[in-house]
Amino acid sequence: MSDTSGNAYPSFSSRLAFILTTAGAAVGLGNVWGFPYVAGKNGGGGFLLLYLVALALVAAPAFMAELLLGRMGKASPPTALRRLQAQAGSRVPWAPVAWMGLVATILILSFYDVIAGQALFYGWTALTGGFAGWDAGAVTALDTGFKASPAMAAFWSALFTAATIGIVSFDIRSGLERAGKIMMPALFLMLIGLMVFALVEGDAAAAFAFLFGFHDMRLDTGVVLEAVGQAFFTLSVGVGGIMTYGSYMGADVRLPRATLWIVAMDLAVALMAGLVIFPLVFAHNLDAAAGPGLIFITLPLIFTNIPAGAFVAFVFFLLLTFAAITSSISLMAPTVARLQEAGWSRARAAATMGLIAFLCGFATIWSFSDWQDFYPLAFLGLDGMTAFDLIREGVSNFVLPLSGIAYALMIGWWLKRDDVRKALPAPDGALFAIWYRVLGFLVPLAIGILFLTALVG
Repeated sequence: MSDTSGNAYPSFSSRLAFILTTAGAAVGLGNVWGFPYVAGKNGGGGFLLLYLVALALVAAPAFMAELLLGRMGKASPPTALRRLQAQAGSRVPWAPVAWMGLVATILILSFYDVIAGQALFYGWTALTGGFAGWDAGAVTALDTGFKASPAMAAFWSALFTAATIGIVSFDIRSGLERAGKIMMPALFLMLIGLMVFALVEGDAAAAFAFLFGFHDMRLDTGVVLEAVGQAFFTLSVGVGGIMTYGSYMGADVRLPRATLWIVAMDLAVALMAGLVIFPLVFAHNLDAAAGPGLIFITLPLIFTNIPAGAFVAFVFFLLLTFAAITSSISLMAPTVARLQEAGWSRARAAATMGLIAFLCGFATIWSFSDWQDFYPLAFLGLDGMTAFDLIREGVSNFVLPLSGIAYALMIGWWLKRDDVRKALPAPDGALFAIWYRVLGFLVPLAIGILFLTALVG
């Protein structure tokens, strides 16, 4: 298939390249930074069970649907959905869902850049001898000083943004694919090494009991909705990045099998991140429910007191940076693809979207400093939520699941069943029938009930 300019549409070089690169898109801060602190504040194993159910029954089917829409549309998300809407003969406009996703990519990038920038700063601090022998006051001062200085946070955020722009500026195989093929194996090696270290040096028994024991099972709507949102966020479903990667998929990729591999890798990273963090947390009698500060305050306190703490800290924050950048390039990819259709070069499109995300990032930077007591939507009952909280939770708990509903309805109701089956491709058997019914009925129904319950509550 050709793009709008008549050129052959770009594609990944192989099935392995597609799986590694798309797994890199899914694996990000949501796994290494987000999952441990969200699981920690929600009681560990009970939340994990809800997360696994949400992942298997809601997020993973929607993830495969988004990839499939990309494969069938072979264009940027807005253009792909317009094409498929015309093919389906639907009167309901599909493109606005994609445009909402493109806006969400910028919002996610805006705080990704800041969090990843702090990880870069901490990695540099560790590389230059930091953390070794520090006391709690020094660690707290490092975090406080970084967040209290918008100029410092902006500098490190700009470095991370520049790296993202640089990778995305190259063509698909030289940029996105090469980054995925290098960073994903490196990420797994670092994570395995850190996990072994943590299980040996930390309290492995307490960590396993916390993460896999169902001693604190909470089933209120807020926790369930957060589990669904976390499942969508860790898979990067709903903003168009996965759809864009699906459009670069080769014809030799069997999508059900590739999806299984990608979701398994994504889940493995989240669980291994928990097994890196929680053994060390419990061994040092620290709070597993420390929230977002788990990564930048609680863990560095541990690094100051363990053998080779500065080196372990450097590897951990390098891991966090790699996880962030494999996702950030996928977040920038759909808007770049859309601008290319309008005649822009990849370099110009990447630089423009990177600059917009960087400027939007000041909402997060100031949320950690001058705006930490400013709650923009307090008048709507959202008191206590900073601009950063509103962006993160608004995107992950609302935009991503709502987009997931839309993708599920597009595949399960409007596109022809046989066209969907052939595009996967999959035999017309029981597994395809189950997935097709889950997508058409269970995914929209489950998310819809959660939203209605949350609104009524």
